[in-house]
Amino acid sequence: MPLLQAKGLSVTIPSIDGPLQIIKDINFSLNRGDRLGIVGESGCGKSITALTLMSLLPPKSKISGNVQLDGIDLLKQSHRQMCNIRGRRISMIFQEPMTALNPVKTIGDQLSESLTLHFKLDKSECRKRILELLDRVGLPEPRFPLNLYPHQLSGGQRQRVMIAMAIACEPDVLIADEPTTALDVTVQDQILKLISELADKSGMALVMISHDLGVIAQTTENVIVMYTGRIMEQGKTIDVFKKMGHPYSLGLFSAIPRPGSSKTVGKRRLPSIPGQVPNLHQLPKGCTFADRCSFASEQCSQNDPPPIEISPGHTAWCFHPVLNERD
Repeated sequence: MPLLQAKGLSVTIPSIDGPLQIIKDINFSLNRGDRLGIVGESGCGKSITALTLMSLLPPKSKISGNVQLDGIDLLKQSHRQMCNIRGRRISMIFQEPMTALNPVKTIGDQLSESLTLHFKLDKSECRKRILELLDRVGLPEPRFPLNLYPHQLSGGQRQRVMIAMAIACEPDVLIADEPTTALDVTVQDQILKLISELADKSGMALVMISHDLGVIAQTTENVIVMYTGRIMEQGKTIDVFKKMGHPYSLGLFSAIPRPGSSKTVGKRRLPSIPGQVPNLHQLPKGCTFADRCSFASEQCSQNDPPPIEISPGHTAWCFHPVLNERD
């Protein structure tokens, strides 16, 4: 049995214009130690997928499908039951630490919450565990005392605190939602290496969410490419990166600057995907990418695309898959 499995996961949330389907028919499975990447443009449903797994969606959201964590149906758990699961079995590094951390509580107080809730540690045991966690993420005492507030730390340091909070109870599944947002390249590399090392040592499953294909290549073994809340392509990261079966995946890769491309600045522009992401209230019939796709035919705008096997374990949902080998 997989550690974490989603089958036919769909989410509809209320809005002023009526019900809005944010994600549709998401399927994946993770075993212990697996690393899954979810990639796509902003607004494609990556974060909503993560929040669904954590049961942190807005009130009155409608969820269909199935999500199993080690045999436990997460969609059927009560609020109290999910409070016992969050942080202990499945945990999340949120996208922006400055808004995820409580500005009026010290980092020591915030780190102690999950330890107190799940492990019932006394004050001295809790302090010892917190110091171990902070040292583990590169924030040793006395340089970083527990009475510091989030605003007294840099962006990279706040992100390290978020990571310490997420791994405090050694969860089975760690979700990292854009963990390097607004960080410079050097700090970004440090944070990604830290997350990978922690996942390796603990054997936890990792879900890495990013719009940065380089981050996904560096940290994951399997990848899902999402667009308008749907899976466009799915498979082993190395396969998807070498053989982009869906025109949307090809468009994302084509927009990445190549080494030496600075020499051609002013001579040619980087390719871009034409058009705009459609309004989720007015999604076109058939393939939602058809209006932006240079390979689209009439059937693309009339029918949902079928799954096409590009290679073993590598699937694209497209009528006209593009086999484009990359080095």
